[in-house]
Amino acid sequence: MRDRPPLVLVPQYFGCTVFDRRNSHYLPFDQELTGVLLRLCEAPFNSIVGEEPNPQRREALERFFDHFYSLGFFTTALKFAGEVVNVTPPPDHLLGPLAVHLEIVAACNLACTHCFAGQLPRREQPLTMMELDTLFATLARMGSYRLGLTGGEPLLRYDLFEIVDRATEHGLCPCLTTNGLLITEQNAREFGRRNLVWLNVSLEGATAETNDRVRGTGTFDRVVANLRTLRRHTRFTLAFTVMSTNVNDVEACAELAAHVGAESAVFRPLYPVGVARHHPDLMPTFAEYTSAVDRLASMACDGEPELRSLDPFGPHTRTETQSVVHENYGCGAGNLVCSISVSGDVNPCSFLGPEFAASNLRRHPFDEIWHNSHRFREIRALPGNEQGTSTFDGGCRARSLVLAGSVNAPDPWIAGMSHNARHHPLAVLEISARRP
Repeated sequence: MRDRPPLVLVPQYFGCTVFDRRNSHYLPFDQELTGVLLRLCEAPFNSIVGEEPNPQRREALERFFDHFYSLGFFTTALKFAGEVVNVTPPPDHLLGPLAVHLEIVAACNLACTHCFAGQLPRREQPLTMMELDTLFATLARMGSYRLGLTGGEPLLRYDLFEIVDRATEHGLCPCLTTNGLLITEQNAREFGRRNLVWLNVSLEGATAETNDRVRGTGTFDRVVANLRTLRRHTRFTLAFTVMSTNVNDVEACAELAAHVGAESAVFRPLYPVGVARHHPDLMPTFAEYTSAVDRLASMACDGEPELRSLDPFGPHTRTETQSVVHENYGCGAGNLVCSISVSGDVNPCSFLGPEFAASNLRRHPFDEIWHNSHRFREIRALPGNEQGTSTFDGGCRARSLVLAGSVNAPDPWIAGMSHNARHHPLAVLEISARRP
């Protein structure tokens, strides 16, 4: 496997995104700074700044360079520490999704009462290794490096590590989500040998009583025991779905993650999709969820527990200082992310259900589906207004579909929340590089 530079500059209609393979993060840059980064591919920074006659512009460039040099964006020769995807981007949407969720198995060894995947198993013909290899090559050409491997339970795939290796050979950064029950000394060692971005292990509570209520009797103790094996060989994160059953225990969940050796803890709200559609009582209210997120944010600010990060997700935590890289009023579905089923159906979001699939990889290549399919163009073009009185104005289109009957309806879960969905890419020079 060849060595690759840590960064990749991906051209976009607003400038570019830079993907950092070391942490699997994208950063957006406007047209002006994209030009600077492209010049830094050929010439060192001191040469470029020396040619700038405007003192204010020189100061801004120096501020930009100092900040991103500290993040490892430049070599010791003061050039951009990366490669450039040589492609012309489309005029109105991302060259490729920032994350692709690939279902690699439609079966599971659990029957959780909140599972987004729906009733399992499903009898479908999985994509072959050759088809997966073609997909991975296409994703790399599109600058879509974040690959989430999901199920079902991915550890049920006998060729799981071959899939991971094929993906990384193309420069992708795979992340696998498992329920943790099938972790063994052998596969934990195999994970440790590979440069996975993350291995996500799902739990739904800080105690057996809370977790087993949705995942099944005995699962908590078995998973926690397996985590002791996992931590000897590789890093991992604990992923929690916030529900009515555990919304008051999120602090204990974060403490559990620290106790078992997780590098981070991730919290996501329950979506009323899949099996969860039949258990509406598991949905927390928006007020309950935002209260939980606020408490987690306070823990993170206080530095407790000792985790690399706490990642609570909540619409109200998104501020004007976050860059938005799509112009419409859509959520991430079809704009930032998409999903691919085990048999190759491509969907703007798996939460929308199979009826929203755009096409299949056995009929059309992935890039053609992303750029040109009716379903993707349709969801990007859905109207909206800032008041959200009649149309979608943020939140989750899948929630809108389930709770309000249309992907273009306001998201009832966040009704009354004040937000503005249409702020567009920020000048990273003045936001990210600003000194205190």
